[in-house]
Amino acid sequence: MAPVVAFVGYHNSGKTTFATKVVEILVKRGYRVAVLKSTKHREVIKDREGTDTYRYKEAGAEAVGLVEPDRLTLFMEIEERDPLYLAFLLFGDYDLVVCEGFKGSEVPKFEVVRKEFRERALYKNLDNLIGVVSDFPLEDREIRRFSIEKPEDVADFIEKEFLKEREKTALFVNGKRVPLKRFVQESLKGVIEGYIGALKGIESPIKKVEVRFKVDKEGSI
Repeated sequence: MAPVVAFVGYHNSGKTTFATKVVEILVKRGYRVAVLKSTKHREVIKDREGTDTYRYKEAGAEAVGLVEPDRLTLFMEIEERDPLYLAFLLFGDYDLVVCEGFKGSEVPKFEVVRKEFRERALYKNLDNLIGVVSDFPLEDREIRRFSIEKPEDVADFIEKEFLKEREKTALFVNGKRVPLKRFVQESLKGVIEGYIGALKGIESPIKKVEVRFKVDKEGSI
């Protein structure tokens, strides 16, 4: 699956501006980048009453996709807001998923913080912190710090740590990612490769493999 990193911070901290610059740099380097932005607001993009998509939702459909010649708009009810799971579901073909927000998630995070917010900085209480992007030096020298004026340094770090060697096998159960050790990843990959190799009708070269299991009422696969 595509690696996922998040930029978090207070409103007007500059996180959108900074994250946008990092995305731009990585795209220019040839990477395909998707973005998930979290918001506290509801119905930011409304499915208006009277439209065909609205009528399908009113009929009980949990997901409705509107496919234009060059764009897909998806209206989907979600139980899990876990960005790792959303990235797995929606952005499997991308090299990187950049999140804005989701500070309570397990996603690796950068906090973007300016000096006017330094007394309320989040980084001391953030899980899975990568580093802090700031316009002031940090007192804690053990925390990795990036200059807010140098988004290329963060792009370099992401490229080195997340894009050079991607995870090839991912497992999600009930919408939660299950960490897999390297030998387990390789074992699952080898078993599936073996079965695919014995099947007829598989076009070559193989570019992507996806496996999904449906669970019955008794909880068995």
